[in-house]
Amino acid sequence: MEQRWAELARTLRELGRWQHLSGDAAAEAERAVAAGGYPFGESGGDHDVRRFWLDSETMAEGGVGRVLREMAPALRTHGVDLRVEVVTVPLTGAGEGDYIVSINGRRCAAWTRADRAADCWWESATVRPLAVVNDLLAEAGARVRLFALYVGTEDALAWLVDPRIVAAVADSGLFRESDVPLLAAHDTVEQHFLKRG
Repeated sequence: MEQRWAELARTLRELGRWQHLSGDAAAEAERAVAAGGYPFGESGGDHDVRRFWLDSETMAEGGVGRVLREMAPALRTHGVDLRVEVVTVPLTGAGEGDYIVSINGRRCAAWTRADRAADCWWESATVRPLAVVNDLLAEAGARVRLFALYVGTEDALAWLVDPRIVAAVADSGLFRESDVPLLAAHDTVEQHFLKRG
């Protein structure tokens, strides 16, 4: 087992997981993973500016724009100049209408009445806007994408990270599926959250 952790740490280093850190901090973060640490944690002084707190409740209740604007400086370094406008935000208790935002001119249904009826509106409001941002990153030629963890909770997180890094973590077999961030894609809600019901 120790060998698998060491191999994962080496692979993550080669893929650039800690390239934003100083040499000493990167070495410390690599050692932490080799010793069984979580590769998306805050070891080795890794206070990663590419990690974002996503309170799914806040996002579902009209906060998509605010949360995305907090990501804007990091996205700008990857060629995406983010512009977010609210199109419609129904009263959350009214049950009428859909929550629609515009992200760089692209209409995004953060959640719909059907999402509310299926009780996955927090998940939808978290993932769907991130999926649109991932489209923008792809069009800008960026290597990184937004991946999310604990979607649908008040403790949701997103990382702006190279997909190869997340794939290496998933392929290592060292983590439960629930501990590996999901790519924010247009079918993520349908693939991962609607099948609960």
